[in-house]
Amino acid sequence: MARRMMINSLAVALALGVFAGAACAQDEPAEWRDNSMPDLRENWVKLEGKPAPKLDKLEGWLGTKARSWEDYRGKVVMIDYWATWCGPCVAGIPHVKEMYEKYHEKGLEILGVHSSRGFEKMPAFAEEHKLPYGLAADPTRDLGTALGIKFIPCYFIIDRKGTLRIAGANREKLDDIVTSILAEPYEAPSKSLAKWPPYVEKKLYANDVRGQKGPELIAAEWLTAKPETEGKVVLVDFWATWCPPCRAAIPHMNEYQAKFKDDLVVIGLSSDEKIDTVREFMKTTKMEYAQAADPEKRTSKAIGVSGIPHVIIMSSDGIVRWQGFPGSEEEPLTEAIIEQIINADPAVAARRAAKEKTASATGAGG
Repeated sequence: MARRMMINSLAVALALGVFAGAACAQDEPAEWRDNSMPDLRENWVKLEGKPAPKLDKLEGWLGTKARSWEDYRGKVVMIDYWATWCGPCVAGIPHVKEMYEKYHEKGLEILGVHSSRGFEKMPAFAEEHKLPYGLAADPTRDLGTALGIKFIPCYFIIDRKGTLRIAGANREKLDDIVTSILAEPYEAPSKSLAKWPPYVEKKLYANDVRGQKGPELIAAEWLTAKPETEGKVVLVDFWATWCPPCRAAIPHMNEYQAKFKDDLVVIGLSSDEKIDTVREFMKTTKMEYAQAADPEKRTSKAIGVSGIPHVIIMSSDGIVRWQGFPGSEEEPLTEAIIEQIINADPAVAARRAAKEKTASATGAGG
């Protein structure tokens, strides 16, 4: 049987940011890498020492709560890019399982990423073969393309800081690679060092209230249940049904609320239009976050909003930590900015600590 199975439909693309990594490609032994395809190795070398490609396009997650590299921070991760229909992939699974059982307690996580073809069979396969590690599917091929995969199974090793250390690892050396990287010193970043987003000079179309107490949120009517905001970060989106950029931002607001549901409250505040107009709009538009209407524009006038959509994000103490047009070229609103604010928020940190303490006590008692 051939040692690898080719995937000709995946093109090589290296659309990754350039950051300094923890280690450069030449720092590790050459035998750690699969060098059987020189052209592919030349591309893989460019990936090493940089942050691993994002996982946000993966679907069908199984066996893990992780959804990003931040969730894996502090762990060494081995990606096994595979498929149920690939004979060599299936033949390699016993060794992958063995590695997980051998090194998991020492800090190894394994993420089996199924190729775009036939990923629907992954859940049944995982149950039948009792795969103990995390799995996800790559239906859009975003991760496979970013990693430049041309054959499977294909292995990638990411260190505790989220740096892609070995792209296209030699399957005969996986144990050596993992044990070596697990043994490297690692100091977890202190939560106390978390910082608010930096001040960026930009056109705001409102008074600059960053670093100040946010406005009182006044609603003539709540069109959904009024949310509980105590101890949470609050994002207020000033919008209107007639505004195309506002409508374009709605799916993103849905995503932010879903992803950060435990720590973030997203509120859409419609101003300067009839409440019935907003209510009718909501009947045909998916809006999975809190909605309120303020036809008199009392809240938006308090900060001088002159252009929408306009977003303010307030920490749990009511201070505005980010403000602006979400689609701005100068500083677009991103999940990373929201996550930075959440991670820097003392009330969020206190609630997380209390939750962990409760979970630990329950586990100890159970």
